[in-house]
Amino acid sequence: MAVSSLDYASETELIEAAAASEKIAACFGIADARALLIRPLRNATLAVVHLCHFYDDEKPPIVLPADDAFLLMLYLIDVEHCDVWPDRAPAALKTYPKGSICLISLKDGAAISIRGRFEALAFHMPRTHLAELALEAREPLVDHLETCRGTDDPVIRNLGAALMPMFDMPDEVRDTLLPHVGLALNVHIAHRYGHSPTGLRKQ
Repeated sequence: MAVSSLDYASETELIEAAAASEKIAACFGIADARALLIRPLRNATLAVVHLCHFYDDEKPPIVLPADDAFLLMLYLIDVEHCDVWPDRAPAALKTYPKGSICLISLKDGAAISIRGRFEALAFHMPRTHLAELALEAREPLVDHLETCRGTDDPVIRNLGAALMPMFDMPDEVRDTLLPHVGLALNVHIAHRYGHSPTGLRKQ
């Protein structure tokens, strides 16, 4: 059977998303994390990884490599961690409450030190999602997302709650629902945290 260039691109995106989910889990020291792969529009694929682990005081920092993507964390319990930098002292440990989010760019990579029990949904969002969303909606391109830490976002919290049962759903049911949840997430993030190339916050 002949495979179109679009089919090939889609398959490539899925493979890359699967690799990204495995890499995130490995960075957090988790061997068999559950993951969902979501293609909301065209080829860009969103990876959602369920992270659950305990970190004692001797654990080294979690280091995430540089990537042309954004990382969104939705905390499923109260968690305690701090940012770590190569050229200065780490930030003070901070408690991030259950249901809050952190959103960062992975352009330069990132590192955090975690203490105690940690459970979260990690959303790996390649920058290509923003380009596809702008093309589909015929709106100006969002090229950057605002960094936030410990933000209360009820929309993302509710979307995360909708995703949790899907890890255990039959494939045919889950695959019908996932694109709708993924698209709702992308649209919300772009409008709530997006910046245009001019540097102005989208309203």
